Amino acid sequence: DAAGERDAQETPALTPHQFPRGASPGTFLHSLFEDIDFTQPVAPEWVAEKLELGGFDEHWQPVLSEWINAVLQVPLSGPGISLSQLPPREKQVEMEFYLPISATLTAPALDALIRRYDPLSADCPPLDFRDVRGMLKGFIDLVFRHNGRYYLLDYKSNWLGDSSEAYTGQAMARAMQSHRYDLQYQLYTLALHRYLRHRMADYDYDRHFGGVIYLFLRGVEGDGSSQGIFSTRPERALIEKMDQLFAGESAEEAL
Repeated sequence: DAAGERDAQETPALTPHQFPRGASPGTFLHSLFEDIDFTQPVAPEWVAEKLELGGFDEHWQPVLSEWINAVLQVPLSGPGISLSQLPPREKQVEMEFYLPISATLTAPALDALIRRYDPLSADCPPLDFRDVRGMLKGFIDLVFRHNGRYYLLDYKSNWLGDSSEAYTGQAMARAMQSHRYDLQYQLYTLALHRYLRHRMADYDYDRHFGGVIYLFLRGVEGDGSSQGIFSTRPERALIEKMDQLFAGESAEEAL
């Protein structure tokens, strides 16, 4: 999100595409969706207060209010519902997770695995990280349940162009690859897979895991289009073999 950080050029007609870019504005946008009831329209006074606390000019209030409501109302690819239809009991915001790495994990082993099962990863440069072992900690922006299936959702504030037309499926896929969000959602899926397996006696990945949704916030439109929405569902074999790899089985066994 910090890539290309700079002040947006001022323009007479303010839109989400002119909202400041970078790590700080990205964190600010994320925080908004942590604090709201999805089923209720956001109050302009609340948005104005958040802008003031975040250090942003109050003239963004009308744009931001309309923007948030558009994100809440847009139909999501996969479940076919909008965030506004999710009651509090059906969602978990900022779900914390821990993934034990029981044996030394190497970049070549993980890279070979995800390349084999995920076409998005197959077109990425090779993974490059030091051998790791221990505990991986993270947070998933949103986990929600719909019709007995569980979905994970991540908000992205990346700027891909100066209009919603820039947020095509191909453009979002390139951004996913550039920032290695493919590995991010694979790890998130593994974490949720382990959690559900532990909590549900009859858990089955194919029946209970709905998929992954990435909302590129700047590209979301209020007309019901799919602009700004990237969705996928990792293969069961990939998640099961990642589970084995993280549990300490050899790369050969996992593959």
